[in-house]
Amino acid sequence: MTGLLLWLAGSAWIVASGLALGARRGTLLRACSVASSLGGVSCLVGGIRLTLSGHATSVVLGTRDVAGRLDLRAAPLAGVFLALLGIVTLAIGCYAPKYHEPSRGTAIYLCVYNLAVVASLGVLVAGNVTTFLVAWESMTLACSIVILRHHRREGVGEGAFLFLALGEVGFAMVIAAFVILAVHAHSLDFSIIATHASSIPLGWKSAAFVLALLGFGFKAGLVPLHIWLPAAHPVAPADGSAFLSGLIIKLGVYGIMLFAFVLLGAGPGWWGLVTMTLGAISALVGILYAISERDLKRFLAYSSVENVGIIVTAVGASMTFSAYHQPVLGAFLFLVALYHVINHGTYKTLLFLEAGVIEHASGTRDLDRLGGLVHRMRTTSVISLVGTLGIAALPPLNGFVSEWLVFQGLFQGFRVHSHFIGVLIVFAAAVLGLTAGLAVFAFARAFGISFLGMPRGAGAAQASEKGQPLLGPGLLAVACLGLAVGAPLVLVALDRIVKGVTGVQLRPVLLVSKLTVIPAHTDFAGFSPTYLALFLVAVSVVPIAIFALSRPRAASRKVPVWDGGIVKFKSDKQYTATTFANPVRVTFERFYRPDVRIDRASDDPAGRSGPVHYHAKVLPLFEKYLYRPVSRFVQALARRLAPIQSGDINQYLLYILVVLVVIFLVYAW
Repeated sequence: MTGLLLWLAGSAWIVASGLALGARRGTLLRACSVASSLGGVSCLVGGIRLTLSGHATSVVLGTRDVAGRLDLRAAPLAGVFLALLGIVTLAIGCYAPKYHEPSRGTAIYLCVYNLAVVASLGVLVAGNVTTFLVAWESMTLACSIVILRHHRREGVGEGAFLFLALGEVGFAMVIAAFVILAVHAHSLDFSIIATHASSIPLGWKSAAFVLALLGFGFKAGLVPLHIWLPAAHPVAPADGSAFLSGLIIKLGVYGIMLFAFVLLGAGPGWWGLVTMTLGAISALVGILYAISERDLKRFLAYSSVENVGIIVTAVGASMTFSAYHQPVLGAFLFLVALYHVINHGTYKTLLFLEAGVIEHASGTRDLDRLGGLVHRMRTTSVISLVGTLGIAALPPLNGFVSEWLVFQGLFQGFRVHSHFIGVLIVFAAAVLGLTAGLAVFAFARAFGISFLGMPRGAGAAQASEKGQPLLGPGLLAVACLGLAVGAPLVLVALDRIVKGVTGVQLRPVLLVSKLTVIPAHTDFAGFSPTYLALFLVAVSVVPIAIFALSRPRAASRKVPVWDGGIVKFKSDKQYTATTFANPVRVTFERFYRPDVRIDRASDDPAGRSGPVHYHAKVLPLFEKYLYRPVSRFVQALARRLAPIQSGDINQYLLYILVVLVVIFLVYAW
């Protein structure tokens, strides 16, 4: 049944890509969106069934001759990612008809988008190396075209190029990692590679792991491999950005998990420590850069770097605990990483879709030009608030539950016999603690500046949510609430994946009676997300009742609010996103290294004789000190090698002959 549902999902998306070619007309645009949504429903149900069953389902097409066989195998590990693929595409399918105008560009965009979805499905159900690599490369190429939807706009070409170029570098590393495993296992089949993993020399396994971590890290957005996210997300359409952040970067996480927990088996402790360190650094750097951003979509892109960092930190800590003979804690953190994958995919897709609604309604993504939207876009405000509470990890939303569980797992580093390793694990928890505090600050800034106060620009003052696509984000808001209130049930379902991958069954040490979750050991901590949500709802009734009962029954009159003696309070007297972030920017000045310029109309320091304009630009450290030197080196090397590209067909034939001779010599050796 699971296999049939996934086949139906893939078929629906292929049909949707065909219908999209006629999306110059509104009827076919809606039909394409309906087919894509139905594919999402089928994939969601199939992913849930696969997760609950805990057993793989497979289909093999073709033979091993020539190009190899098409081996499709949906393993339990893919269940969470398939469910996430389903819910993301369902929401985008509901969103697209009102977001896109029927046109030739829309037709091409939706066709390629649905093909990217099919390729993503192929990645998750690949059963051998060939199928995986073909699907992975197809997904990368299709997503680069999705980013190019508005190719004439400034920055679009750069964003697509960075995504594609860095993706190809990562792809080469992934190929090298698979080649190492396939050569030593004498097979391209994932199950055979996993069976022979213990016989592969540790040095080769370590090389494969590092290559896979870096290769998939490019797609996941780990620091310093992340620079494509803030370049590509702002220039892609809102639903394209939602797809990239909600799902595509999670496929990078899937690749890391595939190697770490399935293909390579148990490894030395330093694998986990390196992974955990990369994750913690990514989380902190991501949120620091997010705080400094005024562009709403760039802000959300950096936030994705932060959340992927949290997931990878949990993955690394899981590997570390397992390597140091704490299999229960290792399995627990693996489970929490899976839970945070689906949580982040849900609320980040919601927020990117809502960013598109805000841009459509107000004509801008600049936080300093927004404000007061809560008065003109009330439904959008409520939906965005749900996503904001989730991603800021505030109770009782799903982000709070998963991050609380990550902390409780990391704080148990003292159970590792090596005190040094235990301190490193707890230090990672401390870094995530700082990250979590900054995340609350960042999203209070983003939501408050956008929705509260007075409009800071004409677009925000005239914004309206009439005709805006709200169904898709609304479904995701409901999903966030369900993942929070039903967290114990979700964790029990995820335990079946964990048992199938690690061999450890967590349910006896994960749940106690009355829906209480405990982090692997009963002597440490525990709480009930369900009862916490119900308690907060009940408590909120009290002030509402007091307000309703204490309202004066006599006639009332409205008078101006005391505003400090200001003759008339104007919107330019409010905090902006830039001024709100200034305390953090000053505190972390050595990290940001801002380029600050102040333009005054006069020499009066108080600015009484004219306006004062403050300009601050954060130095892109990784671009300046890592990517620019590499780019200059590659360009210089290309100039040196340019004479090889002579245009002489005889010379090219000579090159082919030399390569063939080298291949034969290597094979003979």
